[in-house]
Amino acid sequence: MTNINKVDLFQAKITGNFTQLENQLTQYLSNYSNLDFSNSHTKNNLHTLTKVYLYQRKYDEAKQLINSIIETKIQHSGEENYEVVYILENLAFISYLETYYPFFQDTTEAKNIFLKLLALQRELYGQHSFKIIQTLIVIGVISSQQEAPEYLKQALDLCDSNFNNNEIELAYYLWQIGSTLLDKCYFFGEQSSELEYVEVVLTECLEVCQKKLPESHPLCLSCMVNLAQTKHHLTHYQSAEKLLRKSLSEYEKRFYPFHPQVFNLRHHLIVNLQMQSKYEELAEFKKIQDSYREYHQRRVKGIVFNDPDIDTTLYPVDEILTGEDETEEFDFATEYPKMIEKQREYLSQDNFYVANSLENSAYEYLRKSELFLLTEVETLLLRSLQIKSKILGQNHEEILDILSTLAYVYELQQKQDYCNLCIQEITKLKSN
Repeated sequence: MTNINKVDLFQAKITGNFTQLENQLTQYLSNYSNLDFSNSHTKNNLHTLTKVYLYQRKYDEAKQLINSIIETKIQHSGEENYEVVYILENLAFISYLETYYPFFQDTTEAKNIFLKLLALQRELYGQHSFKIIQTLIVIGVISSQQEAPEYLKQALDLCDSNFNNNEIELAYYLWQIGSTLLDKCYFFGEQSSELEYVEVVLTECLEVCQKKLPESHPLCLSCMVNLAQTKHHLTHYQSAEKLLRKSLSEYEKRFYPFHPQVFNLRHHLIVNLQMQSKYEELAEFKKIQDSYREYHQRRVKGIVFNDPDIDTTLYPVDEILTGEDETEEFDFATEYPKMIEKQREYLSQDNFYVANSLENSAYEYLRKSELFLLTEVETLLLRSLQIKSKILGQNHEEILDILSTLAYVYELQQKQDYCNLCIQEITKLKSN
């Protein structure tokens, strides 16, 4: 039996040395035809190996292994069984996250897998099972603005009918549904018909959070920030300001003053105060913001496009296209895969701008507020941590900054053990 120690896995994560763990798990799962994937130990090992492949960007290896396991299980016991569903969940998970690296790509393959998973879950668990809520949310995330609301409405209906006692789990689903809808209509201003609906969902989520969790909890903070943005777009500026001030106060307690989350939140508050013509308070916040602007600008080097739906932080400044290049005819089918490969090659380098690009993407994906996507946030932050540790040294303030963000992400994922390990690592580095 293969037992993976959490401390060993955490050390592998922050150093990027997964060889031993990958070998252990691969050996254990090599006899997959005789393994019972309804067993919690086997399920955990498969999911851990899936994530180990993900941390190393070994998408093809992961999908090849999982597809082989699925084919064998279907041959032995048919498609409609609980083992196949669990294995398919891992395939859907890795296919979905692959679409975000190095930037958001075509989601057709991932969506087809999730739709197949949804059909099997409904067949096995019933039409009204809460087990399918997360699947519906992810399908909503990767669907178009026109298609997404229908899947998210189905998820919300299931929330209304399934949760009587586990209010925290309900809050997590409401947070994702409301935030995804906000992301879909984020750039359509107060005229978007979805925003009032978003406000209702996120308000309910925040009420549950405030009843069950401390205000400093990441779920409470993220919901507060997204609700503030929704209210701002609806021109409810005073209530938005109140939420922004409260969340900023909590973020400032948790992170370093130059942290991008703090910087961006302060920016939202400045915009809010401008809309209310509160110029005296505005001047104070602008003064604070300007003191960190140079640091922030250094972080965001590499932005190419202004399209909010495209992750643009993965390009170095010296690779911005010239006017002459832009006029050349672009064969999308041929060139797009090459562009992806080129950017993946660039991101494999150990340089400071790559590390900053990865962090920028992590913060953008963190803003999207989707539970599965937090694994991609974690992966980006870990890679940035590994690069910057080599360049800056392990106890540099930027290393501590990334570790504090990782602790936040782990707490948001309800992985308190890993959150505590991050905090211990920060304490150890500070004492050196």
